[in-house]
Amino acid sequence: MKRVAGFVCALLLLAQGISAMTFEEEREIAEKFLLLLDAHNMLVYDSEITLLPQMTADRLAETIDSPIYDFKIHVIRDRSVNAFAIPYGHVFINLGTLLFIQDLDELAAVIGHEIGHSQMRHIPENFETQRKISTATILGVLAGTLLSAKNPEAGAALVYSSIGGSQNIRLAYSRRHEYESDEFSSTILKASGFDPSGMTRFLLRLNTIGGASDIPEYLLTHPHSQNRISSLKTDPGTSRPDKHYWALLSSVIGLLLSENEAVLRSNSLPEEYRNLSMGLLKTRQGNSEEALSLLTGVDLDLARAYRGLNLYRQGNHDEAYPYLKEYGRSAGPKLALAEIQEARGQLQQAIETLRPFSGQSMRVDYKLGVLYQNASKQGLSHVSFAKYFFSTYEYKSSLYHIEQALTYEKDLDDTLIKKLNDMRETIRTAKRN
Repeated sequence: MKRVAGFVCALLLLAQGISAMTFEEEREIAEKFLLLLDAHNMLVYDSEITLLPQMTADRLAETIDSPIYDFKIHVIRDRSVNAFAIPYGHVFINLGTLLFIQDLDELAAVIGHEIGHSQMRHIPENFETQRKISTATILGVLAGTLLSAKNPEAGAALVYSSIGGSQNIRLAYSRRHEYESDEFSSTILKASGFDPSGMTRFLLRLNTIGGASDIPEYLLTHPHSQNRISSLKTDPGTSRPDKHYWALLSSVIGLLLSENEAVLRSNSLPEEYRNLSMGLLKTRQGNSEEALSLLTGVDLDLARAYRGLNLYRQGNHDEAYPYLKEYGRSAGPKLALAEIQEARGQLQQAIETLRPFSGQSMRVDYKLGVLYQNASKQGLSHVSFAKYFFSTYEYKSSLYHIEQALTYEKDLDDTLIKKLNDMRETIRTAKRN
């Protein structure tokens, strides 16, 4: 908790004194917040979970006239039902929201709403709003969201203290902007072929768990669900889960939930997807025999990828290879593929296999460090080891590799150099706090 608080303080200090955000300031804030989440393993990188929300956002964005951002979706390991946008087009969806939605129309409605906030630049709208709801406030809300996963009371306290000021200011801000975003979302949902009734269904169920509390339910700054339902004037209809929804839910259950909860939730899935979720769980637990038994009869690409991973773990590398090469889309199966390639002497192919997953998995970063070292690419090796030790909180070792990597500056691109400097700044600031 002390480490988390240190990073929170660092973010708030960085935000002081900013009165109105330029696009460059938005980008800086977004990068620092993402680094904070990465430092505490709060971001989900499994493509089985992140790909569908991102594809949904892309589909919605295609209907926007002159989008001002490339909207990027992130999934947070937080069980509350929540979603929010931060500067520079970043949209965050909590794990709890993915477990709460009942079809892709509801997912699209939530994403469309947050894209509305971004497209209409509600956070940095104008100088006067920014004076009342400052960048420090924004980061305080975000940091409070982070803390809530560690300590709900501390998180809520930070959110409310960060919002601060007049209750009327906060509610006026939320009413106007939330209703604008709801209207924006409804427009792009229709244009992209989603059913706008998804938001009404989502809010109706949310209202049943939120009750009549004086605290707005949906990211605290949102108006009461009942008020938003009335303004939408849309019949809720019924949910329509399809194969994409079931695959997403199966992945969340199998890859992220505890065994007891995964077993309980999987019972409500169609049989094929129940076997998929349990096969993913058994894979995560290292029980390859049971995982293979569950996955073998599942006619889905995801099941084939994890069959390959489990065959690899059993030592059947030749049998695993085609599954991993053809169907693997995320860090786990790709790491197994890279290790087969390494064993076959295909060093560069192994590096190319893992490079897209750098920074998404500590095991991938460590393996990349070894691969780059064996390929005599010392600068990139130090970068990978710096990321590995950063994610494992071994800050002394991370700083050592950051400094070593920067001695190979001519071999690194500007993005990597900036990433290293941001990591170094974050570590030093956390130590001071």
